[in-house]
Amino acid sequence: MRITGTGHASMRIDTAAGSILCDPWVNPAYFASWFPFPDNSLLDWETLGDVDYLYVSHLHRDHFDAEHLKRFISKKATVLLPEYPTSQLEDELRALGFTSFLRTKSDEVHELDGGLKVMIQALISPTDGPIGDSSLWVEYDGIRVLNQNDARPADLTRFNELGHVHAHMLQFSGAIWYPMVYELPENAKTAFGKQ
Repeated sequence: MRITGTGHASMRIDTAAGSILCDPWVNPAYFASWFPFPDNSLLDWETLGDVDYLYVSHLHRDHFDAEHLKRFISKKATVLLPEYPTSQLEDELRALGFTSFLRTKSDEVHELDGGLKVMIQALISPTDGPIGDSSLWVEYDGIRVLNQNDARPADLTRFNELGHVHAHMLQFSGAIWYPMVYELPENAKTAFGKQ
């Protein structure tokens, strides 16, 4: 299994049984008050977007980048859909051209082609907001990873029941406020990015 960070909460997970792109976000959101830092717009999104599966954890615009999804992500990808009480996420993805969906059941392991296994834990309490949040668990060939991104599960018991997690990813970059502006010398931006 190979995990490639693509900025903010986004990553690509590659296995011999398929690839999953999670939460690709490139374009500034909320009137450009939120933006990925470090800038990830120069990554090879044509290649990164050619995946078997797409996972969008929720509809916050630092996880759901409609312009980017429409332009760069393969419409042949099967969308791994969290079990939310409304169809809003699916509706918005359909409007962008996606047609293949796997409607998961929260906390239930789904076996995909080639032995790739996924489980999505959908969070729909009032603290998760009206459009929810979710985490993605992936297993292939005995290796397990958990992409929690910015979800806040109250209980990790279900993940623990599935066995040791070899990598647990959390969102690590702020979508807002840091650094306050992009108008810094290039060497300062590079230093902040490395930090």
